[in-house]
Amino acid sequence: MSTGENARWADGRLIELQDDECWRLLTERAVGRVSWAGAVGQTILPVNYVVIDTEIWFRTTAHSSLSREVDELPVAFEIDEVDDFTRSGWSVLVRGTAHVVFDATSLPRTWPGLETWPGGSHALHVAVRPIEVTGRRLLPS
Repeated sequence: MSTGENARWADGRLIELQDDECWRLLTERAVGRVSWAGAVGQTILPVNYVVIDTEIWFRTTAHSSLSREVDELPVAFEIDEVDDFTRSGWSVLVRGTAHVVFDATSLPRTWPGLETWPGGSHALHVAVRPIEVTGRRLLPS
């Protein structure tokens, strides 16, 4: 690729996403990343998730650092898509408070179920109650 061809992708335009588009993108994915400040520092893990009534829900194991360190504390949750060739993509960031649900009878009535990709028991549920939802899209130039 010549320098001129490469330059056409170098100056993409960044735009803010509206709330409804952020939520639409969140409902279209199955895997995101949850981040929190834990005992050993900042931690980021991929999780399978679902969106229910503007909350993000995922499952974890009872002995995980996630279940021990996030209950009623601030977390961030992110999904994104990147196209390396066009240097374009988007990301959605949710900042909120995590709530560990120990009792399955406390799940939302509209609970659709949630398959976790890793094997084993994932008996605990975590709900992220959003405080702020933001998104950005990088358009190719």
